[in-house]
Amino acid sequence: LKNGIHINQLLILTFTKAAAAEMKERIRKSIKKENLLEELNYIDSAYITTFDSFSLSIVKKYHYLLNLDDNIGIAQASLVDIKRHEIMDEIFENMYQVGDAKFLNMIDTFCSKDDTSLRESILTISKKLELRYDLEDYLNNCLSESFNESTINKFVLEYENLIEQKKNEINDLTDDLIRMTDEKYSIKLGEYITPILEENDLTNLLYKLDSSLPSLPRGSEEEVKKVKELLASAITDLKSLVSYGDLEEIKRNIIGSKEFVEVIVSILKSYFKSLKEYKMNNKLYEFTDIANFAIKILEDNEEIREEIKYSFKEIMVDEYQDTNDIQELFIGMIANNNVYMVGDVKQSIYRFRNANPDIFRDKYNSYQKLDGGMKIDLLKNFRSRREVLFDINYIFNQIMSN
Repeated sequence: LKNGIHINQLLILTFTKAAAAEMKERIRKSIKKENLLEELNYIDSAYITTFDSFSLSIVKKYHYLLNLDDNIGIAQASLVDIKRHEIMDEIFENMYQVGDAKFLNMIDTFCSKDDTSLRESILTISKKLELRYDLEDYLNNCLSESFNESTINKFVLEYENLIEQKKNEINDLTDDLIRMTDEKYSIKLGEYITPILEENDLTNLLYKLDSSLPSLPRGSEEEVKKVKELLASAITDLKSLVSYGDLEEIKRNIIGSKEFVEVIVSILKSYFKSLKEYKMNNKLYEFTDIANFAIKILEDNEEIREEIKYSFKEIMVDEYQDTNDIQELFIGMIANNNVYMVGDVKQSIYRFRNANPDIFRDKYNSYQKLDGGMKIDLLKNFRSRREVLFDINYIFNQIMSN
């Protein structure tokens, strides 16, 4: 603002209405304090708002392009959730009546007393899929892309890497325990661990994991016992990992699940078709729908996209660690090498709104190398004492993996 850019030339986005209101008020106070009084004329029309509200403003302005009413609003989530269950129940009942053989086989395989857990599982999948802008293409290509040889080999390679990582963890913990115990115990431990680490056949490995770790010498210190507990836990994890048979059997099992995936994809296609019709007919839309409408408007209308892109000098995103994939796609469409993001991956709390902290982390890592942007570390905290920060960071360093 001091350099002559007006407040209404900035797009300032955060995640809650309360945070946006607080931000606007703090900016208003700073404007008065810095004697930039002209900006008070612009602040009420400035976009200091939430992602959802900004998306809604675009949809309301260009509603006619999608044959939507100009008074489009957000429905109560509970209303739509009731309908979600009704639609899924209707699809299941219809498939029972038709006697769909693949569907009935899936019921026999996965259900015992009733099919409630299966219905809920498919609804859970559907809620994740609603956050894909390419939902229709994804469902159409799901089977061909998930069950080709290269994808299956990729799954198996990831699985082998998990086993290797767990073996490395066991090796490191074994080294720690050997350093902390006498030679007699170290020899026993080596005789138990070495065959496990050297075995590559999964069936033989599972057999070797059936025996127990040698007992520690009497009077061992608590620290030694703790390391042994960690080692025992890692061995249990490895045993769980290799309990699926050999690699060829795993591949056969993945291929064997194709029929079930086919049924689930068919259910989801019917489900999303019915849900979309219900929403359109009753004018009941959720935040995700509004975001998708906004993206559709920008995608299909280059002049609107360019108008929005060049109307903002800078796009500023707060709490960036809580961005989800649709919001990231939306920002990418109106960005003009002018996005400034602030966040802390340790503070990601919006998993229930499908926040994807990987978006933040990937940018953090690439910007660190000046790839696509620049990283500025904000290392000073003005709210907490050193003792609080030190303890919290210490805890995170113990428990937080990549």
